Amino acid sequence: MADESGSKQANPLIRQVDSLLRSHDTESEVPVLTDVVDSGEGREAILDPVVLEALARQLERAVLDHLGPEFNRVIEERLARALSVRLEQSVAELRADLVAGLDQMAREAVASAIANTFSVKGAQSGTPPTGPRGSQAKAT
Repeated sequence: MADESGSKQANPLIRQVDSLLRSHDTESEVPVLTDVVDSGEGREAILDPVVLEALARQLERAVLDHLGPEFNRVIEERLARALSVRLEQSVAELRADLVAGLDQMAREAVASAIANTFSVKGAQSGTPPTGPRGSQAKAT
């Protein structure tokens, strides 16, 4: 808010409200809650619907201008947290699926290589392949 020397510029809405209050102030002091206020012509002028509507629009705009950036910041923070958690879950699920798929592919490749090795050796020697102790290997 501006001080009397004008070193800092006041909000235009505040200046308008101050000037409106000063124009209808008949006493040098501002009334307090314990004072009795007459319902004279000054009050009717303040309650002019056109003036009140203009002040309401300006007040609404000032509040929205002040709260708008804060509202956007809060929404962005919440969205970033929610997206971060969901992204971490998705990456973990994808990683688990990839590891499981790679394990399955490795098992199948080893089984295929072993089967091919024994079938080639068996075909070359004309005898069925044997296991480590001389027994016949079982096909899996």
